[in-house]
Amino acid sequence: MRTRRQFLAEAKAAHNHPAYAKMAFVMGCGVQGKGEGSRVLDDEGTSYLALFDQYGNQSFGYSHPRIVAALREQLDTGVLNSTKIMFEEVQIRLSERLAQATGQRLPYSYLANGGGETIDNALKLARAATGRPGVISARGCFHGKTFATLSASDRPEHRALLGPFMEHFRQVDFGDVDQLAAALDDTVAAVLLEPVQAEAGVIVPPPGYLQEVRELCTEAGALLILDEMQTAFGRCGAFFAHDRFGITPDMVCVGKAFGGGVLPLSAVLGTERVWEVLRVLPSTFGSSLGGNPLSCRVGLEAIAIASDEAFLTGVEERSLRIDERLTAAAANFPGLIAEHRGLGMMHGLEFTDGATAGLVLGRLLEEGVTSTYSLYNPSVLRVQPPMVVSEDDLDHGLSVLEGILTETDGHRRSRTSARDGAAASAHGGEPTAELSPVTRTVTLPYPAGRVLDLLRSRPRLLDPFAADPTAPSAPGHEPEFAGRLGGDAVVWADRAELLDDGVRLSADPGWLWHTLERRMTVTPGDGGSHLEVRVAWHTDSGAYEDMLGGRIGFLAGERLAGLIPALESALESAPGAAPAEPDGRPQTAHAPRQHVA
Repeated sequence: MRTRRQFLAEAKAAHNHPAYAKMAFVMGCGVQGKGEGSRVLDDEGTSYLALFDQYGNQSFGYSHPRIVAALREQLDTGVLNSTKIMFEEVQIRLSERLAQATGQRLPYSYLANGGGETIDNALKLARAATGRPGVISARGCFHGKTFATLSASDRPEHRALLGPFMEHFRQVDFGDVDQLAAALDDTVAAVLLEPVQAEAGVIVPPPGYLQEVRELCTEAGALLILDEMQTAFGRCGAFFAHDRFGITPDMVCVGKAFGGGVLPLSAVLGTERVWEVLRVLPSTFGSSLGGNPLSCRVGLEAIAIASDEAFLTGVEERSLRIDERLTAAAANFPGLIAEHRGLGMMHGLEFTDGATAGLVLGRLLEEGVTSTYSLYNPSVLRVQPPMVVSEDDLDHGLSVLEGILTETDGHRRSRTSARDGAAASAHGGEPTAELSPVTRTVTLPYPAGRVLDLLRSRPRLLDPFAADPTAPSAPGHEPEFAGRLGGDAVVWADRAELLDDGVRLSADPGWLWHTLERRMTVTPGDGGSHLEVRVAWHTDSGAYEDMLGGRIGFLAGERLAGLIPALESALESAPGAAPAEPDGRPQTAHAPRQHVA
């Protein structure tokens, strides 16, 4: 029987986003319920602690009481819609407040909905103000998913599918001043950077880099645009991240947390020079619902929360705790963690491979803690909790993470040991997590015929995805196969086939599996038989295949660890099941079994 979450996953796969539906289901995500602070419930009432703020959207946590009160207050006024021709007081007050937040260094702002829309606005301002076409961005950047922002990011996979991109965009390495200096010429309108590259894997700029970028832009007559979608409003320990670096950009773009986690709201802030275009061509910008009264009221409250000195002090205190704990983790688990990077309450653990990241993410969810990966580096686990997280919750979340790292490192060591001491490479070697295919080989002190008879009578006895492997089953097609992914029930169409040397189980292609095969093969051996279990799959998830594979491989391996001994027990208890000597005579004592991972 399908669960509610499976019905929703199938609907999302059919009508919205197949890969994300699959990912959420495989990782064990439930159906979202209400949230409060740094915790959110699923529909069964299970509480999950957030070690990640949903790419900056929930920087102030779920249902912040001041945000909720501001919403209610504005709703009660009845002033909800924009006329676009009358003076909209709350919008004007918000623009005024943004200027104050910059110390009047960036006195103008234009309000919109999403980050990509606002970055586009900033690029238009830059071209208009300079009369130049060029834009320089940094490799690994993320600025949104409009054509202009994708052109700035210039990902090879996006270019192959969506190209050609817009002209006059070029890239340099983030942190390389010499490359930027060489690229800056009289065709460059703007340099577009994130103070910390979030989706590249939390890349922190080297000391002095942004200050030198500021100087180079000024000398070249190019504008500096900082994308602070994820860093603004306190994330790096200062209201704006650029304040921490002691510079003032020509424009700064904000969003995500700006809407309090409940409404879309973004803005580009700029100097008087870059705003001249709105005098020359007033119709340069337009946003149908951007800066509506309800969003603006929330934006005012978000600024008020983040401007509180006590709030920023709390961010700094939690930043030190996160940095200390993750630095220690990286030192304690060098076989798992390639690098720890971070600034303020924005950190990343880069694992040695994406499969290990998938394993850890799935285990965190099992323990009631949520996190995620970096979009352009799935090997990086994000530790970027809501800035309102309590000290106790933060300590709990970090302790859970540390426990899972210990467990995963033990798993890595056991696999290394099983390979006769052949150590896996920390960079580009065999993943700590198992990827497709997962195989187990067992030597049994029973004739091959006896083992085959047992498997043929119970074809799913070694199926790591069967809800009940011991349940009676017959070969053939099951349109409603009762499956299991970890502790989660799931239904799909599956087939069981009896072969001369074993059993093959295979899923029909569908929303969850592109392919899934479980193959049990039995061959005669000296004094008994050899059993091989091979589990192979493909989820058709593109760049996320390894990350999902780390989770699936972990689940399959854990289940097989219990199913193989159960098969041995069934062989032992079967009538006439005494193992055979090499000459066929019954043994009085069992020969030792040999297991090879």
